[in-house]
Formats: sequence, structure tokens, C-alpha cells
Amino acid sequence: MKNLFIAILTLFILSSCNDNNDGDNMIVNGTVDGLKIGTLYLQQLQDTILVNIDSVIVDGEQPFQMSASIDEPQLMYLYLDKKDKNVYDDRIAFFAEDTIITINTSLESFENEAIINGSTNQKLFNEFNAVNKQLSARYTELFKRSLILSKTEVRSQDSIDKLSNDINKHLKRKVGYVLNFAMLHNDKEVAPFVLMKEGFEANPVFLDSAYNMMPKKIQSSRYGKQLSGFIIESKGNL
Repeated sequence: MKNLFIAILTLFILSSCNDNNDGDNMIVNGTVDGLKIGTLYLQQLQDTILVNIDSVIVDGEQPFQMSASIDEPQLMYLYLDKKDKNVYDDRIAFFAEDTIITINTSLESFENEAIINGSTNQKLFNEFNAVNKQLSARYTELFKRSLILSKTEVRSQDSIDKLSNDINKHLKRKVGYVLNFAMLHNDKEVAPFVLMKEGFEANPVFLDSAYNMMPKKIQSSRYGKQLSGFIIESKGNL
């Protein structure tokens, strides 16, 4: 029944958005299970500051809807200002595009349980995060082991060398995954974004190769320009 209500609401939004939000080309709607009262904010990063683009007061477990005008796919945020002081405020990052994006989540686990649909870049970002999360967890585990070993009074050089080798191999694997992902999806804005976010430890030569494989549209996007600037700076520091 809830899904039917959301579908009807979406049709209503499509028919009325031109009257209420002239120029807006992206709609964000969805639900927050368990939320009785609070304010949702649609936020955009402008320079280095998060700016509220739209907001809606939630009073009861009803679907929400907000909209914005964006000139290209980019990471935006759904921020919940909860009135219940027993829980923390939280923020969901998602790839915004000029389409209808649906975000369904819960009050109890606002960020971690978020299911986001509608954006092509977001779908790829979800796939990337699923693998990268596992790789990051393994890297953290190895790093913690190295800290424990460094505090151990009795330790062999062989154990130190082996752990150091394992860390270096896993880091190369992690960076290699980021590079491969970006090259495989080089026609999407998520490609330069993940290189900036998770591939900064890669050799600038490899980053440059991945960047040069991207079409001009992606190279001239906001994340493409940021990646280009980072590569130039990194090469200058070699």
C-alpha cells in the first residue's frame, strides 16, 4: 500500500513540478520509517560549504519530496535534523542527476539502511562501495595488526617484513580496483569522483592514463576538472 501511495505521489509531482519549482530538473522523494517528526534538508556542496537547497518538515511517517536544479551529475546530501535528542543527526550522500531519485531509509539507521534508486551514477557508486568497503576493512585490519606488532617487545624481523609486505600488496590491490573501476566506467561522472576519493594514493601516471581515457564531457565535469588539477599537482611533487 505504501509503494502504491509513493507511485501516486510521484505522478502528482511530475504533473505539478513545473508550476511549483520552475527550472528544477531533479526530484528526490522517499520515506523514513520510524520518523514521527523532523526536518529533511537537501544539501549541495558549494566550494567547501554544505548549502541547504530545499527542505521539508516531516510530521508522521509520510513520503517526502524535494527538488533542485542541477547542471550535471554530482554528489548531494539528504540531511535529517531529528527532534529526538536520543539519536544522532545523520546525512546520506547520493549521486544526483536530472531525474527522479527515490531514497527509502529508517530513523534507526538513517545512513546505513538507505536504499537509493533512479540515478545511473548512484547504481555504479553502490557497486563500487560494496567492494571497496570490503577492501578497506581488510586494509584496516592489517594496519591494526601492524600497530599491535610495533608495541610487542618480542618480535622477529621476518614477521615485521611479512606484515609490511601484506599491507603493501593489499594497498596495491585496493588502488588497482579503483583504477579498473574508473576505466571501466569512464563515461560516467562517478569515475573521476572515485579516483579523487579513493585513488589518490595511485601513481599520478596511472591516474593520468585513466583520465585520458575519459570522454571530453567527463573530463570537463566538476570531478573531471578536480581530478585533472590533482594530477597536475601530484606530478609537480614527484
